[in-house]
Amino acid sequence: VEAAAPRRSVPLRTHDKEPRTSSERAAARGVVRVQRDLSGINFFPFLLCNVGTGCSILKVTSESQFERVSGTALGGGTFLGLCRRLTKAASFKEAMDMAEDGDARKVDMLVRDIYGEGEDRAGLQLPGDLTASFFARALSAEPKASDADLCKALVVMISQNLAQIAHLNAQVHGLRRVFFTGNFLRGNDLAMRTIVYTLQRMPRVVVHGELGRRKRDLLLPVGAEPTEAVFFRHEGYFGAIGAYLEQCRNCASAAERGR
Repeated sequence: VEAAAPRRSVPLRTHDKEPRTSSERAAARGVVRVQRDLSGINFFPFLLCNVGTGCSILKVTSESQFERVSGTALGGGTFLGLCRRLTKAASFKEAMDMAEDGDARKVDMLVRDIYGEGEDRAGLQLPGDLTASFFARALSAEPKASDADLCKALVVMISQNLAQIAHLNAQVHGLRRVFFTGNFLRGNDLAMRTIVYTLQRMPRVVVHGELGRRKRDLLLPVGAEPTEAVFFRHEGYFGAIGAYLEQCRNCASAAERGR
């Protein structure tokens, strides 16, 4: 972590084509990579959400200072482990290929499945397509979901939870920008667009209704911009770059001690 976390800021600050994000309108149809210009802004601090087997969330305050502020046991290991247990997928690529053709709505229960299509929805004022319960349709006598549906539902479950945890941490630490990285997200357009879509609509979910009004000061003021998810164009190289820079630092320190 010491090698990789703060070092990721080096290519971000020196290569303006490195960071990218997606637009909400495009998220439902596929990832449209939008170059994110970070020049002319206060770069630090930011949150770094590193999603590998599990997930660690770090607050990076400078190129040499960071701290782990949160995390979750959900991650790529959760996804692949459950895919192997529940489907015929044997590898990460095979599971992701299946997920692209799946339909999570055949596995997950949505708000409209519980409260109907009315405007009020029992006074909760929640979007009808919001996930109410992951995998809850497995409780019904409906036709069994396909392997593709299960893989898609697992990607959605993990990605939505990661987005929510990242959003809450951003609110706690007064930050808006979260950089997402890690093997689970490498080339994983489905997970990336799920994270973007979830973050962009979350503020409109948490402030609705009486509960939202009572907790508005603790969550997010009305009209505030949503938490921004930013991804990396060359994500897979950062660990190697960080390790190289860390080794250079260690060699310099050793040489200094040897004088």
